[in-house]
Amino acid sequence: MVSISARLTAFALNTTGFAKKNFTGGPDMEDRLRALQRRPPDLPSARDRRRVDIRETTLSGRSVWHFAPKDQAPTAHMLFFHGGGYVMPPSAFHWSFLAHMAHTHGMAITAPLYPLAPDHHVDEIAAFALDAYRAFLDSHDGPFIMGGDSAGAGMTAMVAQAARDQALRSASGLLLICPWLDASASHPDQAQLERRDCILTIGGIRQAGEAYARPAAPSDPRVSPIHGNWTGLPPILCYAGGADILLTDARALKAKLPDIRYIELDNMMHDWPIFFFPESRKAQAEMAKFAAGVGYGVR
Repeated sequence: MVSISARLTAFALNTTGFAKKNFTGGPDMEDRLRALQRRPPDLPSARDRRRVDIRETTLSGRSVWHFAPKDQAPTAHMLFFHGGGYVMPPSAFHWSFLAHMAHTHGMAITAPLYPLAPDHHVDEIAAFALDAYRAFLDSHDGPFIMGGDSAGAGMTAMVAQAARDQALRSASGLLLICPWLDASASHPDQAQLERRDCILTIGGIRQAGEAYARPAAPSDPRVSPIHGNWTGLPPILCYAGGADILLTDARALKAKLPDIRYIELDNMMHDWPIFFFPESRKAQAEMAKFAAGVGYGVR
């Protein structure tokens, strides 16, 4: 049974098109995205700043945000890549999620803001993500997890694969929230899922994937990491929603790696684990337990 708050939020998003308008596709999509990127960005709220230690640094001229509990040593550390189709900056929901994980579960989180398509492409974006990973390793010598939502989960997978190939120190675990792993958006089940998805459209995510991929093909493993090599990666906790176009990507990963910890909830919207629903809060507690556990050898 889906909670009332989750149902009301999905209804509001479906009715207003507030989120979906950013991923409707069409010939003017890239111009619309550039206009959105020029707007003042969402930032952590004053309430979150009162509850959590939040600071901003830079890497290669780009913001890196740090969240930590104020009155205790961190229970775990996470490097987090935000979602948004590689074309949108983090939303207020991302900041609220990260602050909640720091305040309620004691996690210390580093969130780099990578360059965005369509003005930046996979070579530059992937290189920045790997630089952010190396910088995190330099600043943190203990166990940590790496995670992300949607496109950020795809970036997490890409970075984990590249780190393994370059013999860099590995994360203790990977957190993949409603991961975008196949930029082609070509699975036959996605047409049916699109009717229920209150955030994404097939055409929109396909165009976003093409803009991110240039000059590579959308099938490039850096763009669609489902096509990459998943052997030798850390333990994975993966979430999926039954009313999400990207459900097919999460299921493809589960089919490829049957032993991952996989949580799929029927009728839940895209990115539901970062929201404020009862289902979300339960998932967030599970994430914190996973983050603390893998650092000490618990699977």
